[in-house]
Amino acid sequence: MKPSLILLTGGMKTRHTLHQQLHQLLGDYLHIDSYAVDEGLPAGLEADVILFSSESLKDEVSHLNNMNAVNFITGQRTVHHEHLDKLLTIPAGANVLVINDEYNVTLELIQSLYQLGINHVRFIAYKKNHTYYDDIDVAVSPGETELAPAYLPMVLDIGVRLLDMTTILRIVDHCRLEGKVALQISERYIRSIIELQQKLLLSQQETKEVYHHIQNVVNTIDDGILVINETSEVTVFNQKLEALFQIQADVIINRPIDTVILQNEVVQFILDGVEGSQFFSIHGVEVVVYRHSMIGEQSIVAVFKSVHQASEIEKTAQRKYREKGFYAKYSFDDIFCENPKMIELKQIAKKLALAEHPILIQGESGTGKELFAHAIHKHSLRKNGPFLPINCSALSESLLESELFGYEDGSFTGGQRGGKKGLFELADKGTIFLDEIGDISLSMQSRLLRVIQEKEIRRIGGSKIIPINIRIISATNKKIEEQMKAQTFRNDLFYRLNVLNLSIPPLRQRREDIPLLIHHYITKNGNWIKVEQSLMNWLKQAEWDGNIRELKNTLDYMLTVCNGTILTKNDLPQHQTAQLSEDKVAPPQNPLEKSEHHMILKIVMQCNEAGKAASREYISAKTKEQHASLSLSPQQVRRRLEDLEQKGLIIKRKGRGGTRITEVGMNYLESLL
Repeated sequence: MKPSLILLTGGMKTRHTLHQQLHQLLGDYLHIDSYAVDEGLPAGLEADVILFSSESLKDEVSHLNNMNAVNFITGQRTVHHEHLDKLLTIPAGANVLVINDEYNVTLELIQSLYQLGINHVRFIAYKKNHTYYDDIDVAVSPGETELAPAYLPMVLDIGVRLLDMTTILRIVDHCRLEGKVALQISERYIRSIIELQQKLLLSQQETKEVYHHIQNVVNTIDDGILVINETSEVTVFNQKLEALFQIQADVIINRPIDTVILQNEVVQFILDGVEGSQFFSIHGVEVVVYRHSMIGEQSIVAVFKSVHQASEIEKTAQRKYREKGFYAKYSFDDIFCENPKMIELKQIAKKLALAEHPILIQGESGTGKELFAHAIHKHSLRKNGPFLPINCSALSESLLESELFGYEDGSFTGGQRGGKKGLFELADKGTIFLDEIGDISLSMQSRLLRVIQEKEIRRIGGSKIIPINIRIISATNKKIEEQMKAQTFRNDLFYRLNVLNLSIPPLRQRREDIPLLIHHYITKNGNWIKVEQSLMNWLKQAEWDGNIRELKNTLDYMLTVCNGTILTKNDLPQHQTAQLSEDKVAPPQNPLEKSEHHMILKIVMQCNEAGKAASREYISAKTKEQHASLSLSPQQVRRRLEDLEQKGLIIKRKGRGGTRITEVGMNYLESLL
C-alpha cells in the first residue's frame, strides 16, 4: 500500500496548484489528498504525513483534535518559475507592488525574487491597511490579484508559490521512499528549471534576430534616426543620417555623440534639450529635429525631417484634428465683455496661454469656463496640436479611465478590437481639457497625479509605458478648498493643477455685459429682432443663477415664441414672468435716503427727457439749486448712483448714453410721489 499524504491549504486556488505539483512529482509513490480551510475540513484527518502550506495555516488549524499523522510538515515555498518571464517584461527601474494576504509572506516573496536575480526593479511590500500607492508602475501577486486596489494601473499574476525542493525531499524522507525515488524526483524538478532556461535562451536568440531585422527596417525609413543611450553613446544611426552628416555609421556607433558630430548646437539640443523640436541647418540642408526621451530605457531618440516634409506633416495633422473634432472652436474674440474685470481677465488669460503650466479655471456653472479653455489653447504655442475636452462628471469611473488611458486588446468584454488609444495619447503635443475635475474619485485622482508627475501613461491591460507631451487645463464649479478639508480631493493634485488660475465671475457681477451678450446671440443666429427697453432693463437685473447658459436658454425660448420683431416681457418663460411682480423696490426706511433717492431719480429722469447727460457734477449742482439742505457733492452723488444702480433703478453707460432711469426706477419714483 502506498504511503498517504494530506495537503492542507488556506484557499482553493493554492490547494489546486500545490496538489497538482505534488501529483506530478510524487503521484506514482504516494496517495495524495488535499483540503482547503475556505472549503471546510472533513471530520477526521489521518495520514502518514500532513503537510501545511504555510506556518500561519499551521497555527490556525493546529488546535483541531481531528488530525492524526505520523509526521507533520510545514512547507517552504518558492516563486513559480514558469511565470518569471512576466517579471522580466517589466521595465527597469519600475516600482512594483508585491501583494499577498500576509505581510511576512510578502517580505519572504520579495527576498525570493531578489535571490532569483529579479533585481532590475524596486519591490514594495503591500499592507492591507495602506490606502494609497501613488508611485506604483505595476503590481504582482502570487495568485491573489483580487487583493489589489482597483486604481492600480496593472496587476500581474505570477502564479501561486510552489513547494520548494527541500520540502519535497522531506516528504520523501518521512514516507520512507527508496533512495532512487528521491533521485528521480530531483531530476524531474531540475528538468523543469532547465526547460525554463532553454525557453529564456531561445527568447534571447530570437531577440538578437529581431534586433538585426530592426536595423534593416530603420535604414529604409525616410527620416534620419539617431538614438543615444544613458552614457550619450550612439546606438542607432541610419543611412539617411549618414548622407546628412556625411559620416559612416560604423564610425559613430558606440561612441559619445559629442566626439563624432561636429554641429555643436545639434548635439546640445539632443543632450540638454527638452521634449520638442527645433530647426537646424546641416551642410546646407534645412531640417527639423524632434527630440524624445524613451521612458524606462534612459535613451534619447532624435528624428531628423526636412523642413518641407515637416510642414506637410503639420498640415496633414491639423486637417486630421479638424476631421475628428480635436480642435479649439473658440478664440478670445468669442468672449464678449465690457465689464472692466472681465476685460482684465481676458488679458491675463492670454498671458497664461503662452505658458506651458497647467491651468485651473474656477467659476459657477454656465459662466463660460470651457469657452476660456478653447481660447487659451487657440492662443497658446500648442495651437497647431489637438484640443480634447472631456466632462469628467458625465462618465462612470471605469468608463472615464478607459477614455483617458485607453486599453489593450482583450482587456475587457466589449472593448474595441485591437485596443484603443486614450485621450492622453491622442492629445500628445496638444491640450486636454478636464471639465468638472472636482467630481472625480480619489482613485482616479491618484492616477491623474501620476500622469502629471511622470508625463507618461500605461493603457489598461498593458505593460508598455507611453510618454506623453500634453498641457492640462481643468475646470470646476466646486469649491475645491472645501473638498480638500473634507478629504474628498487630494491636496497634492490640487497644487499640481492650480499652478495657474483663472476665476470667472458670475453674470450677476458683470451686468453691463448682458446687452452685449444678448445682441451677439440674437444676431449670430441671423435674427434682426429688437429688445424692448423695459425687457432689457429687467434682463439686466435678473439674478441668472445659471449664468450665461440660463440667459441663452431664455433667449432661445423668447425667439421661438415671439410673433413680432420686438421681444417684450410677454415673451419671457413662465417661471420668469412670475418674477416681474418682484420688480417693485421697497422704499428705503431712512427718510433722508428716501428724499435723496427721489431727488436724484427725478433729476436723472428730467435729463433723459431733455436729452442731456446726467453727469455727477450736473446732478450735484441741481441738488444745491433745488434743495439747499439736501445738497450733495459729486463724490456723494457717485455713491448714491452706485446704490441706485445696484437696486436696478438706473443703468450707467459709457459715452453719450450716460446714466438713464430704468422702468423699475420709474415705478419706484411713482411710488414715492
